[in-house]
Parts: sequence; C-alpha cells; structure tokens
Amino acid sequence: MVMVEAVFVIGLVGVMIYGVASLFLRPQEQQHRPPSLTGKWRVVHYDAKQETHVVLQKVSASGTTVLDEHVVATLRCDDAEYDDKFLAAMSTARQRQALFEAEEGA
Repeated sequence: MVMVEAVFVIGLVGVMIYGVASLFLRPQEQQHRPPSLTGKWRVVHYDAKQETHVVLQKVSASGTTVLDEHVVATLRCDDAEYDDKFLAAMSTARQRQALFEAEEGA
C-alpha cells in the first residue's frame, strides 16, 4: 500500500512540475491587433427605428464592402435638440476620420 501511495504522490508532483514548466516555457503570444485591411474611412449616417446613427466606416477600395464600423452617436429622431446633436456628432466623426487616416499613414 505504501508503494501505491508513493507512486501516486510522485505522479502528482510530476504533473504539477509539467504544468508549471509548460506555463513558463511556452512562447509568449504577441498582443497586437491584426493588420488592418486596406480601405478608406468615410463618415455616414443612417436612420433605423426612429434613430439616426452617425458612424465612421472603413470601406474597401471599391467602396462596396464595409471592413470596419465605429458608432459615433445614436440620436432619437424626435429629440428637440436633434440638429445641434447631429452636427456635433458629424463633426466628431470627421475628427476621428482624420485621426484614423493619420494613424494608418504613419
């Protein structure tokens, strides 16, 4: 019985050593974003369900495929301050467009 316990303890210690060693010795995954697809950023807005969505889209060179989309603002169509909020959202979206284009150009 002592022999079975000894084999069990040695096996358990071996599994623990293997787990710790594999944790520290495996290659570190790099934490970076995948390369972005080439395209052009554009500011758009569309209405859906009584809301206006102001978004920044990255589209393919042909302009037919949306590669990425960032929602800048969502506005209720019946909001009393709709015009001011819409113009502010469009301005913010254009600023982000310039920022994203500058980052990709660097």
